[in-house]
Amino acid sequence: MATSPLEIRMAHLEGAFEQNSARLGGIEERLGRMEDRFGRLEDKIDIRIDSLRSELLIRMDRQFYWILSLVVLSILVPIFLRLLSV
Repeated sequence: MATSPLEIRMAHLEGAFEQNSARLGGIEERLGRMEDRFGRLEDKIDIRIDSLRSELLIRMDRQFYWILSLVVLSILVPIFLRLLSV
């Protein structure tokens, strides 16, 4: 039973499509792994940003209280000095 050139070409195309399908499947798998890695990286970055944000807020609170104390003292000291001089 002889095969026609059309059948040979069809078989060749089927093989090429299977190879393309396998290659695309491999690419899809690698992209999925990359998505997972980027997701983990994003989680680590979010954790680090939250940590830095909380450290910054603590420092800002501390500096705010220092500045508030200095302002209150700068108002009260002249008042007490005037009361003592009277």
